Amino acid sequence: MSEHDATPSESGARQRESSEGAGETALKKTRLDDLDLVEITQSDTDMEVNASFPFSAEFPASTGIDLEGGHTVVYFELEPGKELGTHEDSPEEIIVCLVGERIEAWAGDSNGVIEAGDMVVIPPMAPHGFRNTGDVTARCLGFFSDSTVVGEFEQEVEPLGTRVVKA
Repeated sequence: MSEHDATPSESGARQRESSEGAGETALKKTRLDDLDLVEITQSDTDMEVNASFPFSAEFPASTGIDLEGGHTVVYFELEPGKELGTHEDSPEEIIVCLVGERIEAWAGDSNGVIEAGDMVVIPPMAPHGFRNTGDVTARCLGFFSDSTVVGEFEQEVEPLGTRVVKA
């Protein structure tokens, strides 16, 4: 079979193989299960979230992979009964719930409940947060519309020792 007779998936695989060593931009991959997560808490609240900004040099847990597209990604997990406390982020954020049910979400004056498969958009600087009222660990992925994210929480977060988090 010649290259011209190849199926689209075979042809695409060959293109990927040839571009990997040609100095072109390579596919960047990481597994969510392999991320180093930082437990972030606040005293006197139910905030307890395990999080990673996997492509950020600023955040304590990172993969070392740099993104070039002018955006940032956050991954977080919430155990049942725990929350990601109210905070504001500088850019717009899109949250995709990968796993979970009965996760209370609020942004500004709006609130609702999300579950696996749902996606929400949070405007820049809108106070927002999440509480897992379900029975399973919630797993969410967030995409920010800017490469720099400055988040400000209502109270100091540990282990960072500050209300302001930069990623």
